Amino acid sequence: MQKVPLFINKKEQIVTFLVGLILFFISLGFEFYKFKNITTYSIYKDSFTVINYYEKISKKGKRYSIVKLKNSDFTFNGIFYKPLHVKRFDEVEAIIYTKSITFKKYLKGFYAPLKTLHVTKEYRKNRFLIYIENQHENIKAKELYKALFFATPLNKELREDIAKWGISHLVAISGFHFGLIGGILFLILKPFYTFFQDRFFPYRNKNADLAFLVLILLGMYGYILGFSPSVLRAFVMGCIGYFIYVKHMKIISFTSLFLTAGVILILYPKLIFSIAFWFSISGVFYLFLFLHYFDYLSKSLQFILINFWVFFCMMPVVHFVFDTFSWYQFISPLISMLFVVFYPISLFLHVVGAGGVFDEWILKFLSLHVETFSIVTPFWFLS
Repeated sequence: MQKVPLFINKKEQIVTFLVGLILFFISLGFEFYKFKNITTYSIYKDSFTVINYYEKISKKGKRYSIVKLKNSDFTFNGIFYKPLHVKRFDEVEAIIYTKSITFKKYLKGFYAPLKTLHVTKEYRKNRFLIYIENQHENIKAKELYKALFFATPLNKELREDIAKWGISHLVAISGFHFGLIGGILFLILKPFYTFFQDRFFPYRNKNADLAFLVLILLGMYGYILGFSPSVLRAFVMGCIGYFIYVKHMKIISFTSLFLTAGVILILYPKLIFSIAFWFSISGVFYLFLFLHYFDYLSKSLQFILINFWVFFCMMPVVHFVFDTFSWYQFISPLISMLFVVFYPISLFLHVVGAGGVFDEWILKFLSLHVETFSIVTPFWFLS
């Protein structure tokens, strides 16, 4: 069946754009309401979850802590000048000084001094994290796999080790991981669904039903992870892609990408200031651009070339924001291709309790000396 475009004419495009714009401003207004609720008084008290924390030293040599805190409405970085006694994912009660918070800062993720911070409930690791940790002896390996499977924050040292190789996108759970996990689930469920379909409901669309079931399972997985921004983006994109598919519309199109970005920004307007969000959109844009011009190539050749294409297209975009560069980053596309094999195998090994098989090689890889230097893409190059 021939795929139809999302919009038949310009009138539909204009109406959709205007409706989306109205909904975006309504959503933005709701965020402004929450912002005013926080900043009505000079201090604000609420309960939060500790996402991460680290120490810094001021220019005057004074030590202080940055604590990333999150509740159901917003995430921010608290500045605390007293001794800090918290762990990741502890539940805390904090009082924030709100005088310096503007609406723009609220949307971007603000920094604010903390008046008080005390733990109300210590974090207890769930059995899934404990199960993963028990399969590894080295702390780095534990941190890495928890990030790969449960989107937990990396410590500073491991984050820098990964950034040197240009593979941060492989560790942060996103559409890439959801695509791999979704593909695995699809292949596992297909024989079982086929068995029942052949006997009880042969009239059903197998691929559509399985895709819907996989989306439900991925949604449950995202809920367990706490729907971090990258996970949230991937799931919303998957839902919109499914809707486009069942309506027999063209999925791989720039229109569908822009529609997806618009819907996400309507639902979560804060992401308009999210670097990770725009990196994600840019990566998919370049992927679609490759398929637009080279869809005639064989699938195996597409798989090889697309990794290099997206890497070289994204490199100027990434270095406009982050300046860390090493010559080893040029092998990032090869690592990405290997990751497609490594990730499902590693996931299976952890399910059966043998997740430490690759630890020795991974730790050797991360411990290699990688000389880095600074490269910044000038604005005129991007424009």
